[in-house]
This record gives sequence, structure tokens and C-alpha cells, in this order.
Amino acid sequence: MNTYRIVNGLGFVCFGVVAIALAGCAVDAADEDALVDDVVDEDVADAEQAMGVECAGAAATASFVGGINYTSPQSYNTTNCYKGVVLDVQGYSSLYAQNPSGSVFPGRTTVDWADSLPALADPDHVAKCESTYVAADLFEKVGSSWVYKTSKESLGVWTPFFDGGFCAGPGVSFSSEMQAGKTYRISATARTHKSSSAATRKLHVESREPVKAPR
Repeated sequence: MNTYRIVNGLGFVCFGVVAIALAGCAVDAADEDALVDDVVDEDVADAEQAMGVECAGAAATASFVGGINYTSPQSYNTTNCYKGVVLDVQGYSSLYAQNPSGSVFPGRTTVDWADSLPALADPDHVAKCESTYVAADLFEKVGSSWVYKTSKESLGVWTPFFDGGFCAGPGVSFSSEMQAGKTYRISATARTHKSSSAATRKLHVESREPVKAPR
């Protein structure tokens, strides 16, 4: 009788262990599915956030010759270039593609935040400032195709100053990456934070001559 009970007990225990193991497998499988879903969601969000190579297939928001000078509206979105503006420049000028000796800044094309920024009196001004975001992708025209060259991104910086401080908005620039006589495309975005769901903000793109050091 005791043996019977022990065997039944062992059988019950074994069944319980198997059930627990199966339940554990089910939980693990569910966790793995959730993890895969999270990874897919993150990949999609990252792809939307960074704009990326898909902007090569977008229609230009504006086109220029020699250099760029463009200020966006606050809200924008371009087909094939999520929450971005697309700017083409033909025959990039040597004025912006040089870095003479003694220059403080080389010739370059800058992409800068051009909207309002958090002030000292604003709640959470430091966090809001340091969340402001600018990103840009650079393409070069080779034959009839746009060839991706590089991407840059930047966040705002809160700068303490005596009893207060100010927000230095984000910005990036392309200098040695752009050569005279060539045709380029810059896709760019400015957002309240680095996320695909963030609202767009005004940005300014400008080709600039080198800045010489004062004598």
C-alpha cells in the first residue's frame, strides 16, 4: 500500500514537474515572441527615426545650385523620407569646399535647429533642452543614382551661465565630406526628442564659407 502510494506520488510529482516544465516552455516561448515583437518594433522605430537610405528615393523638397540656404516649416514629412526634408545641391561651390590655413571653421554646410528652445523659467528646461534633436544624411549623385555617404546627429546642450544658463540647440555640419563640383543630397530632421513619435521642429540648412581666425 505504501509502495503504491509512493509510486503514485512519484507519478504525480513527475507529472507536476512535466507540467511545470511545459508551462515554463510556454512562458519562455511567450517571452521570446514578446522579445521578437519588441525588436521588430524597435527596428521599425529606428528606421523611421533615422530616415536613412530610403531618402535617396524621395522627391526633393527644394533644389539649389552651388550651395544651400533653406529654412523649413515647423511641420513636415516627405514620402519615402519620414519626418524629413530633402535638399539637393548641384555643382557644389568651391567657396564651401575649402579649408584654408588659419581658418577657425572650414567651408561647410550646416544643419541647425531653428525653432524656439527651452528657457530657464520653463519647467524641466534642462531635460527638454538636452532632448532636442537634429539628424542629417548625406548622399552623392553618381551617374543617375544617389549614393549614401554618411549620417550625423546631435542633441541640445544646457549651458550653465552665472546664476542661470541657456540652451544651445543641436546642429551638425558636413565639410570634408563634400567636394567642389559634385552634386549632393541632404535629408534632415529636427525633433523635440530622438524618437519616431516626436514632433518635428524648424531647421535651417546653409552652405557657409570658411571663417578665418581674427588677427
